[in-house]
Amino acid sequence: MGGSDHMGRLRSAACTSIGRVRENNEDNVQLWQQDGYVIAVVADGMGGAAAGEQASQIAVDAIQTMLNTYQTDSHVLDERPDEQIVSIILDAIRKANASILRRATDDPELRGMGTTMTVTFARPNRALIAHVGDSRAYLIDSRSKRINQITADHSFVEALVAAGHLTQEQAEEHPMRNVLYRALGQNEDIDIDIYEIRLRYGDRIVMCSDGLTHHVKSMEIAAIASEEGDPSACCDKLIALANERGGEDNISVVVIGAEIGLAERATIELQSLDLSVDDTLVLKNAADQTKLDPLEGGEDETMPGLSEN
Repeated sequence: MGGSDHMGRLRSAACTSIGRVRENNEDNVQLWQQDGYVIAVVADGMGGAAAGEQASQIAVDAIQTMLNTYQTDSHVLDERPDEQIVSIILDAIRKANASILRRATDDPELRGMGTTMTVTFARPNRALIAHVGDSRAYLIDSRSKRINQITADHSFVEALVAAGHLTQEQAEEHPMRNVLYRALGQNEDIDIDIYEIRLRYGDRIVMCSDGLTHHVKSMEIAAIASEEGDPSACCDKLIALANERGGEDNISVVVIGAEIGLAERATIELQSLDLSVDDTLVLKNAADQTKLDPLEGGEDETMPGLSEN
């Protein structure tokens, strides 16, 4: 999928796999693309039987309901400032949490159901990310090819790593690595982390469930995302690698790439022309004269998230 505005465009893709061990897919991944933005959700359900599937579906449905409410002729979502976008997404996640709790209360067979939920609202030059659980979002820098984990896992093991009681290597093999202290469906009140990142031309956001990161290291994610220009092919390669290494869990991946728009590309080509004094360039429309505005970020690629109480 592709969309554009005066700052560039986004290309994105999403894919999910049941893996090689599980009998059902409790992951739910969804992608909505408009001309000026992309919204992506990765939700990894839990609870056994059909409970996990239903919980992750409720999470995705909450974003769809949000879009149905705000993406109308009178309420165009991408025209709203970032502060309003954050508020709208937080409200959707809270409603999803409340819906999961109600569903579990109404149906005893679904008690204990829950889900992670990571939501990205990306414009061509920046992105907002809301996060609960351990489904991750990464940023791959187009220039250095370095990968930064944007989100922090809400797991007990990662808390032990942060406190210095475990190394990252120990955490990856710890028997409780999948136990979460924060997820949708646990409590009526839910804390939601919010992150803001700047995007430059060529940068990639990779969102994934832990079925990917259990088998594929972050540097391998960076290498594949940097080498594969097509987001759909990138998703396929990452999932294929996780399956080759065992596919012990459901695997979901979203890739969002910041790319240069047609107007910017035309401007670069114009600047590269070696015109003599006698050469004359005629533009059909003054509106075509779009000034090149590279997708430059500051020195800090990510800004730490603030917990929403």
